Formats: sequence, C-alpha cells, structure tokens
Amino acid sequence: MRHGTTVLQALAGAACAVLLASCGTTEPVAGDVADEPAAQVEVSDREAEDDPTDEKNIELEPAAEEEPVEEAGFDASAPVADVTSAYGIDVTAPEGFLDTPEYAALEDEIASLADSGHSVSVRMIDVETGRGVSYNADVARYPASAIKAAYCAAICETYGGSAGWSQTMAQCLINSANDAYTTLIQTFGLSLLTSWLSANDAPVAAAEAPSHYYPDITAEELANVWLEIWRYGTSGEAGADELASYLSQTEYTPMGALLRDECEVWAKPGWYPADENDLTSTNDAGVVFSDDGTYVLVVMTDLSADLDRLTPLIDALDAAHDVMCGD
Repeated sequence: MRHGTTVLQALAGAACAVLLASCGTTEPVAGDVADEPAAQVEVSDREAEDDPTDEKNIELEPAAEEEPVEEAGFDASAPVADVTSAYGIDVTAPEGFLDTPEYAALEDEIASLADSGHSVSVRMIDVETGRGVSYNADVARYPASAIKAAYCAAICETYGGSAGWSQTMAQCLINSANDAYTTLIQTFGLSLLTSWLSANDAPVAAAEAPSHYYPDITAEELANVWLEIWRYGTSGEAGADELASYLSQTEYTPMGALLRDECEVWAKPGWYPADENDLTSTNDAGVVFSDDGTYVLVVMTDLSADLDRLTPLIDALDAAHDVMCGD
C-alpha cells in the first residue's frame, strides 16, 4: 500500500483554494533407527492514512470504472494430453501445464539431483483422474525398506490382517525394524510376496522376490503396489484398517514429515548407505490424501541414505499435483 495525497484529493484541495480565494481569505487548506543392516540414520526429518481534506462542497465527476483485466494462466479444466517435456519428463495433464511455474520448479528439482551426479526415478499419479508425472519410471532400483509395505499388504490381504503378528508388523512398518521384517518373512515365506507382486503389476520385483528380501523394483511398479494398497486400505475389507493405521504412522518419511500437517499420508521410506558393494538407495513412496485429490507418489534415487534431500522434490511434486488437479 502507498501513503500520500491521491489525485482526487489534490483536485479537491485545488478547488477549495479557488473558492476560498474568491471569498477574500488566504487561510491554508489542511492537507513446514535403523533401516537396512548396519545403517543408523538421523533424519532431519500496510495501511494507508486518510487525507482529512473536506470535499463536501466540491462537485467532481465520478471516476470511470476500470474494466476488469482477465489474467492469462493455466486452466485445469483444459483438455488433458500426454506430453513429454524437452527434459524427458512424461506428463499427463491439462494442456499448458508445461508452461506453469510448478512444472518449472519440478524440472529444476529433478535436474538438481541429476546435475549433482545422482540418478532419480519419479512416478506420481492421481488415483481418480490418472493425471500425473513420470520420469525414469521403468528403471529397476534397490527399494530398501520401501518394499516392506508390499510384504505387509500381502499378509493383510491374504489373512485378513496381521494374523496375530500385529506388534511385529507395526515395528516393521512404523519403525522400519529389519528384525521384525525378517520374522515376518520367516513366518509367512517369500512365495507370498512373489505371488502378490505378480498379481499387482510388479513383474520385475516378482522375478527377484523368490530369493530376495528386498527385490529390485521400478518406480512404475512401486506405484502399482501403492495403488493396490490404496484400494485395499480404503475398501473396508478385513485387515484394511489395521494396515492403513500402521502406514499412517510411519517414521522417517519425508513425504509424511512435509504433508501430514495438511492431510493424511500413508508412506514407507527406504534407505541404504554406501557399502563395499557401492549399493546406495534413498526412497519414499505412499499415498497422499490431498484436498485436490488423492494421489500415489514414488521417488527413488541412488542417494546414500539421505532422506532430507528428497524433501524439495516431494514438495515440487505435491505443488504440481495441486495445479494439474485443482479447481
């Protein structure tokens, strides 16, 4: 806001001065633990003043009303198109989304990781509209403890809940305890995970699951896993509420830390530091129950146990979803 005399007030003052002069007077006028083996990670999870000039005796023509100016901008109701940006990001969104500041911010965050020598995969999809973003989503990556959500979902769907292992499952999901995950696998076996992954469009992971506790998986497949977790978790089927309860309380998730003050978030992160095999991984995946629509979000990288580094990218993806799916 600006201070000072307006044009209207100046005209009024001038008019008063003329009237006073004609009367013969010259009076002035007032003017927002452990994961993989041997890994301990800390996560940083104006006012304008009125002019007192008296205008009651001044007759001025009313100012002409200005025509409202319609600002050009992105229209979320525009026709939806599948496009690939010059950077290689696949987008399903209303036409014009690539010209928005939100898309530019998203591309900047992905480029920032790539420019620092890291590889990243992203998959975001709105569960109702199918609008979303995909980048390197077909690259198989080490999921670390992010795969625990799939295993626990397989148990709950098959047995109608944790089948008497509620405390173990809670530790496995909420605190990402590896010993709890091992106990579940020794109890229920790997064939359960293999079958469940095959049934839920995760063939790359299913191929490794018979012999791997943490089978490689693509971001696209992990998104498919979470689409099924969302379906089951909201279905009212036996065990669904139990699984959803654990996933809504998970620790260490950048997605949860960033967004749980605004909405419900089910998530399961996974991370692994550099070791003698140069195996590094930092991931987060889950479901965000946003006011602009529920969406599945997967971010997978080769960062070395650096969950905080995912936060700016997750924030950019959330903003992109709000724009492409908002009113």
